[in-house]
Amino acid sequence: MKTVSIYAPEDLVDDFDDKVWQMKADGEIDRDASRSEVIRHLMGEWAEGNSTSCSTAIVTAN
Repeated sequence: MKTVSIYAPEDLVDDFDDKVWQMKADGEIDRDASRSEVIRHLMGEWAEGNSTSCSTAIVTAN
């Protein structure tokens, strides 16, 4: 398995963590799921074409 590092704005990470926490509280995902596990799952869904995200834009560095 590859190790991947990403840089994201702090407010985006905070919003993501809040959403994950809420999904855990609602029983939508395992309470023991880590941020990495959730991101890995979302990446897999997107790569397989199963994502519900309407955005397919690729962001590149300047």
